[in-house]
Amino acid sequence: MAEASPRARLVVVLFLAFGIAAVQGLAVLPWVIGLALAVVLACGHWWLVLRRMRGPAALALGLVLVLPLIAGETVLAQLGPIALRLEGVQAAALIAGRLLAIVAITLALLAPLPPFQLVAGLRGLRVPALMTDLALLTLRYLDEVSADLRRAHLARQLRGGRSGWHALPDHARLLASSLIRAQARSERLWAAMRLRGYDTGLALPVAPLQVHDWVAITGAALLGCGVIWLDRVL
Repeated sequence: MAEASPRARLVVVLFLAFGIAAVQGLAVLPWVIGLALAVVLACGHWWLVLRRMRGPAALALGLVLVLPLIAGETVLAQLGPIALRLEGVQAAALIAGRLLAIVAITLALLAPLPPFQLVAGLRGLRVPALMTDLALLTLRYLDEVSADLRRAHLARQLRGGRSGWHALPDHARLLASSLIRAQARSERLWAAMRLRGYDTGLALPVAPLQVHDWVAITGAALLGCGVIWLDRVL
C-alpha cells in the first residue's frame, strides 16, 4: 500500500470499513483486529496511528464501561445496585473492536496523505467538486483556528492570565474570536477564488489507476467479503 494512489487508498478503506462494519459475531472479532494490525504494520506508520488513536480509544473505553451496566438481562455479577450484564459486555466488545479497527485502518491509509492529495483522490472518485472544496477549506481553516488559539493562549499566559477552571470563560472568548476571524478570512478567500475564475468548468484530467492500485483494491474487496463470509459461517 505504500505506492498506492490516494484514490485507491480511499476505495480500499471503503471496502475494508464496510466489511468490518457488517460483522455481527464476536467469533470474527479477533480476525478483524488481526486484519487491522496487519494493515497498520504494512503501511509503516504505526507511530502516527498510535498518536491519533487516543480519541477513538477513549470513546471505545467509555462504551466498554457503560454498556455492560445498562444493556441486557443476563446478570454476570452484581454489587449492590450495579449489575454487570452479559449482553452489554458482548455488545461493548463488538462495537469497540469494530470502531478501533476501522479507525486504525483509516488512519494508517489516509493520515500520511497531504490534504491536497486526499482531495484529489476524492475528485478522482467523482465526488462533487463543491464537497471536495469544502473539505479542503475545512481542513485548512481548522489549522488556522488551531494556530490562532495557540498564539492567543501563549499571549494570555505571558500576560498572567488565569488557569484551571477559572480560565474557561477566557478560553470560550478566544475560541469565539478565532472562529469569527476564520469566517471573515473564508469570505475573503471565496471572493478571491470567484474573481480568479473558480467554477468555470475546467478540471485537471484524472490519472488512470495503475496495476498496483487495482491489486490493492481487489485485495481489499476480497478481504472485506472474506470477513463478511467468516461472520456468516462462524
